[in-house]
Amino acid sequence: MVTYLTRDFNVITVDWRPLTRYPCYLHSLINTRLTAQCTAQVYSFLTHYGATREKITCVGHSLGAHICGMISNHLTKKQYRIIGLDPARPLIERKKSNQFRLSIDDASVIQVIHTNAGYLGQEDNTGHLNYCVNGGRIQPFCKGNPIRRYRCSHFMSVCYLATATLKHSKFMGVPCPNGCVNLKGPKRLPVNGRINPFEFVSLLRDYKIGIDAPDDARGCICIDVPYAKHCPFTDA
Repeated sequence: MVTYLTRDFNVITVDWRPLTRYPCYLHSLINTRLTAQCTAQVYSFLTHYGATREKITCVGHSLGAHICGMISNHLTKKQYRIIGLDPARPLIERKKSNQFRLSIDDASVIQVIHTNAGYLGQEDNTGHLNYCVNGGRIQPFCKGNPIRRYRCSHFMSVCYLATATLKHSKFMGVPCPNGCVNLKGPKRLPVNGRINPFEFVSLLRDYKIGIDAPDDARGCICIDVPYAKHCPFTDA
C-alpha cells in the first residue's frame, strides 16, 4: 500500500481479518464470497460517483486474488484491471468453479504474478499476462524446511510487486509458454541445455510488472527478479 502512495495513487484497503480465523484456512476460504460481495459494493459506490473504471485496479494476494476475481460476479460490468499475487491453490485449483476463483473473464486486463506455483500458489495461468518470478515455484532467497520455503515464496510476490512499483523497475525475462518451472542452483531464468546460447539471448527482453506493465501484454513470461530488500517474509 505504501509504495502505491509514493506514486500518487489513491488506495483503498479491505480489512477482512474478522472473517479469517487463523489458522483455519477453510474459514477464510468460505468467507471469500462475502468479502467479494461487500467489496463490490465499495467498487460500485466509487464508479457511481465518478471514479473511472479504467483507473481502478484490484490487487489481491493469495485468497485476496480470488476475491478480486469474484468481485465481478456482483457487477453489471466487469472490472478493468486485476493484479493477482500468487493466487491461492489449496482447495481451489481444479476444485472450484470459475465463479468462485480468479478467472480470465473477471476483468479486461488480468496480470498474475507466480512465486509459489504448484504449492501454496496456483499453477494455472489465469491471467492475460502471467509472470513466473525466478521460475515461479520456489524463490531462491527463501530458506529452511519445505513449509517455511513455501510460505516465504508465497508471500514474496507482495515484496516483488512493492519493489517494482516503488522503483519503476524493469526485469529481464524470456517467454515460458509451458508455464512456471523449477530452477536449481543460482539460476533465476530457465536455460534449457539444448538451446543455442545465442538463441536464448535473442529471446531476452525487459519487462515491467504490476501497474507499469502495458495493458495489451499477453502470455507467460519467466522473469529474473533479485532479492527484495527489507521483505518481512524471508525469515518467516
